[in-house]
Amino acid sequence: MEKRRTFDWIIISFSFVLTVLGLLGIGWLHVDSSTDAFIPTNADVVQINDRIKERFGSLDPVVVSIYAEDTILQPKYMEILKTISSDIEKLDGVSTANSIANVQHLEPSFDGVEAVYLYDGDIEALKNRIAEWPSFYEGTFLSADHTVASVLIQTTLDYDSKQLLHDLREVVAPYQGVVETSILGLPAVTEAISESLLSDLGILAPIVAILIILILYYFLRSFKATLLSLVPLIFSSSLALGIMAIANITFTMATMLVPVLLLIVGSAYTIHIFSHFFQNQDSGTIEEVLRSVVKRNTNPIIAAAATTAFGFLAQLSSPLGPFRIFGLLSFIGVVICAFSSLVLLPALIRVVYKKPNGKERMKQQGKDSRLMTAAIVVANRHGKVLLWVSMIILVIFLPLSYYFVESGTNMLDFFRPSSSLVKDSNRFNERMQGSFSMTVMIEPNDGVSILDPSTLKTIEGAIRTLEAEPVIGGVQSIIPFVKRMNQLLGPGEDEIVHTVDEEEVIFDFFAFDEDYFLGFEDEPFEAEEVVASAGGQGEYEIPSDPARYGLADESELANLIAQYLLLYSGNLDTLINDPLEPDATALTLVLKSSDTNQLRTVTNLISTLFPEDWKVEVGGGEAVALALADLVTRSQIVSLFSSLIAVWFLVWFTLKSPKLATFSLIPCLFALLAVFVSMLVFSIKLDIVTSLLAALCIGIGVDYAIHLLSAIVREDMSMERIMQTTGKAILANAASVALGFIGLLFSRFMPIANLGVLFCIAMATAAASALLLLPAIAVHYPKLIFKRRTKP
Repeated sequence: MEKRRTFDWIIISFSFVLTVLGLLGIGWLHVDSSTDAFIPTNADVVQINDRIKERFGSLDPVVVSIYAEDTILQPKYMEILKTISSDIEKLDGVSTANSIANVQHLEPSFDGVEAVYLYDGDIEALKNRIAEWPSFYEGTFLSADHTVASVLIQTTLDYDSKQLLHDLREVVAPYQGVVETSILGLPAVTEAISESLLSDLGILAPIVAILIILILYYFLRSFKATLLSLVPLIFSSSLALGIMAIANITFTMATMLVPVLLLIVGSAYTIHIFSHFFQNQDSGTIEEVLRSVVKRNTNPIIAAAATTAFGFLAQLSSPLGPFRIFGLLSFIGVVICAFSSLVLLPALIRVVYKKPNGKERMKQQGKDSRLMTAAIVVANRHGKVLLWVSMIILVIFLPLSYYFVESGTNMLDFFRPSSSLVKDSNRFNERMQGSFSMTVMIEPNDGVSILDPSTLKTIEGAIRTLEAEPVIGGVQSIIPFVKRMNQLLGPGEDEIVHTVDEEEVIFDFFAFDEDYFLGFEDEPFEAEEVVASAGGQGEYEIPSDPARYGLADESELANLIAQYLLLYSGNLDTLINDPLEPDATALTLVLKSSDTNQLRTVTNLISTLFPEDWKVEVGGGEAVALALADLVTRSQIVSLFSSLIAVWFLVWFTLKSPKLATFSLIPCLFALLAVFVSMLVFSIKLDIVTSLLAALCIGIGVDYAIHLLSAIVREDMSMERIMQTTGKAILANAASVALGFIGLLFSRFMPIANLGVLFCIAMATAAASALLLLPAIAVHYPKLIFKRRTKP
């Protein structure tokens, strides 16, 4: 006896040490909430992004927006904007930071064109300059009503997003109260998720634990037993966290669910042990009772854990790394949970319970008798009709409902509508072009220059078509700069410059000399007017008519455009890859939304706007989100079938019957149907969290079928008795698991809250279909279940 007790204390002490070490590992977890953590490194969109970055720099723009009550075009606000822009430019990780306070403006001068600061302290001059080029400034740097200004930040390729966002907050902090500010862009969204993941786990774990305590107490009616039952659950969850820390597994929104999931799933195992312990504790000593309980329940617990664990393990077939990690961790966690329920929990009982206590009994579930009686009445009287109608509904609506479920990984949708980040983004998107973006890299075929007028005209036409799409707020490209330079340096309407022999015509935009002003010596006022109006007489267009510019062909026009861009003193590296002979250009599509369907429409449209022999590639953060949505859909299909096949073989091995293995999938399939229909009704998208539901529904839902079919095929009880015993246990288990998942509603992330709701619906449907349909099959089609059926 003393040896047994010593061994129990060793088990408890060892488990306690592992639990503490696992919890200490939380500080070493590597958190990554970006889409990059999910997308495979060999995915096409990742390769495209690398090529775009190599030529045009970072694809992670950050926007600092400033709001004024009336107009931002006032000295006090402009000085604040100027200081903020200047301070941001000095930060590590910032390549450029442009705003109306520091951007250069092109205007005509005596020499042809001059680059001046858009804001030089003169508000009236600022307004006039904005009015000269409103299509460029408004929507990008300034809202149309002039109440919002933005600082557009181009980051370096190796920037530290967390540090940069921290520095940006410090830059704008002194001006809070004078102006409203917000920091937007994909880096801001991913950082907000990263910061909230661990804190969200810190909120969810206690809430779920409280719900589990209530469930355990309801069934066990003993506070001492409730606390002891929690220990294996905490042990397995802590160990999962420790494994993540030791193995340097990235803590994503998928893997964060593992500890919470183990708390919920493992409760069924501990209830199983304690319920049998209380029922039999008067039959002998504590040691004898526990030996009998553990022996009798080892196989059922292992069987239940195996189906759940292998349902999760099927996630290894997913193309997404975090899903594979989730499946593997859940598999390990469920195995640990089952093992600790059979080893650690009995050790705790032996230490705490010195002698039998007849007063402690598992709560008798008399109230559920009426539900079970109603279920068997339905199975007996209406079983055939119920079966056929149910099967028809399943066959028709399961594929249809899945087909119409939308997929999407808009990371802003992860937050609740009441969050400040969502409100700031919506307010900015309403007044400006948008805070989301995609990048299109265009490479014409060999022999075609980017600066050829025909090439630019094709791009301009594509931009015009794209801007007609509701989701696109604007398109940033080289086109406005070419047009503006042509407006400043090109010939006026009906003006052509000819050479003396008129065989070769050359337009010279530096042709103003002293002789041009002969005749104005005595009329200084008129001379000043001519100087003031020098340049700026051209058309705001892409030069396309060589004769009008005194040139021979398009190649000379391309050279003219190259000279335009050389004279432009601003940085165009994000738009063309070479100022003289560019062979690629980039369009930045500024988006008001990152809705998956709209992004897919735009992406499909892009490929139709350019010649087939051009190389056109779409990248950027929203392109990654779109590719991830497609991968999530593919992962859902693959993991769904993998889970069904894995569980089917496992049940076949357990029940020794392929027919029973097939019937065991009925609750799983109806649970999936309920999930997909609910997603359609509540407009819930299939994302990186809700797509895990298939494995959960199959892995946990199949247990109900196994327990009920096992009881039915034993033929040692009537159907009424089976429903009043095993049926009640199934109902209790479904209620406990569903109640545990209700705790996820308290998550600050919408996908996790949605997961909680959907899983509750799934468990209720799985339990109901198991308790109604499987007895109906046994009653009306006994040959499908029993090898030999004798009438009672």
